[in-house]
Amino acid sequence: MSSFRSKVAHLRSREGFTLFELIVAIAIVALIMGLVVGGMDRYLETHMKQTSNKLASTIRYLYNKSVTEGLYMRLVFDLSEQTYWVEATRDPFLLTAEDLTKGKKKKEEEKQEEKKPEEATAEEAVPEETAGEPESSGHIPKLEIKKPVFSQVESYLLRPTKLPDDVFFKDVMTEHNPAPQEGGEATVNFFPNGYVEHAIVNLRDEDDEVHYSLETNPITGQVKIKNEYRTLEKK
Repeated sequence: MSSFRSKVAHLRSREGFTLFELIVAIAIVALIMGLVVGGMDRYLETHMKQTSNKLASTIRYLYNKSVTEGLYMRLVFDLSEQTYWVEATRDPFLLTAEDLTKGKKKKEEEKQEEKKPEEATAEEAVPEETAGEPESSGHIPKLEIKKPVFSQVESYLLRPTKLPDDVFFKDVMTEHNPAPQEGGEATVNFFPNGYVEHAIVNLRDEDDEVHYSLETNPITGQVKIKNEYRTLEKK
C-alpha cells in the first residue's frame, strides 16, 4: 500500500502544478508585487512631504531672519543640479518695474525685431536738422543704481541642500519671473520690511506623475503646501 502511494505521489510531482496551485502561486506573487509597489509609493510620499516641509521651514526662517537682522535675502534654486541655497546682502535692493515685467518686456522686444525697417522709433530716427547739435544745458544725467552684491550665507541651518534622489524641481514661478522656469537658477527674494515675493515652487517625481507645490504668502511669510501642481494664476 505504501509503495502504491509513493508511486502516485511521484506521478503527481512529474505532472507539475495543478490549476489550483497555479492560481495560488499567481495570487501570492501579485500580493508581493502590490506590497512592494505600495511600499515604494509610501516611500516617495514620505520624501515628498519631508522635502516640502523642510523647504517651507527654510522660507519661513528666511522671512523672519530678513526682518530681525535687516538683511536682503534670496533663496536660490539650481533647477539643473536639484539643489538650493541662501544668499544675503545689506545693500539696498528692490524689485524694479523692469524686473516685474520681464516677461512682457521680452515679448515686446520680439515684436520690435519683427518690425519693418521703415518703422523706426523716435529713438532710432534722428531729424537731420538736430543731428550734431549740442545737448541743452538743462539735460539731467541718468543715475546708475548700484547693483547689490549677494554672498552665500555660511550657516549650518542654511547650508546648500540637495533634493533626495527621487524628488525633483519641476519649475519655479515668482513675481519677477511669472513664467514657469524649469532650468538654470531661479530666486525668491526676501526684504527686511517684512515682504517675500509671491512665488510657487513645484516638485515632481521621476516620472512627472506625482506633484507637490509650495506657495509663499508675501505678507505673512507663511507657506501653503498642496499635493498638486499649481501656477501663480491658479489659487
